[in-house]
Amino acid sequence: MKKWIIVVSSAALAILQSATAQSTNEATPGPDGLIHLEAKPEMVDLVPSFAVASVQRSVDFYVKGLGFAVVLQSGNYVAVGRDAIQLGLVQDKNAGKGYKPTCYIRMVRIDDFYNELMKKGVKLSTPIKTQSSQMREFSVTDPDGYILIFGEYVGGA
Repeated sequence: MKKWIIVVSSAALAILQSATAQSTNEATPGPDGLIHLEAKPEMVDLVPSFAVASVQRSVDFYVKGLGFAVVLQSGNYVAVGRDAIQLGLVQDKNAGKGYKPTCYIRMVRIDDFYNELMKKGVKLSTPIKTQSSQMREFSVTDPDGYILIFGEYVGGA
């Protein structure tokens, strides 16, 4: 009988550890003393959307210039992505007006990416440089004035 209890306890612990490692779900003991997994909402992605004067011109810039791919098209909306990054592009006649947010994209192997863009002739807004923060960065400005800063931490662990 003791072996059975130990096996059940070990199995319950393994299930609990697996569930915790895979998500932010929490295990809470119920009134019956048993562990119940509780699923909680979890944010998994952020896809900013840019208002653009010409979706095709912007798609060309992101795909041909920065190496993104079209991942979704729906009406006047196109999502482009590369690796874990996605951006939405929305046709808007007022795209040239108002505030333009800056996006900071953290990455690895920034020098390789920089060289890739240089070979394609992409115009930089700022040259590649290691900042005092130990972030190696450069930036580009898209056709509608949105600034994308690419950065990689190059300091010690």
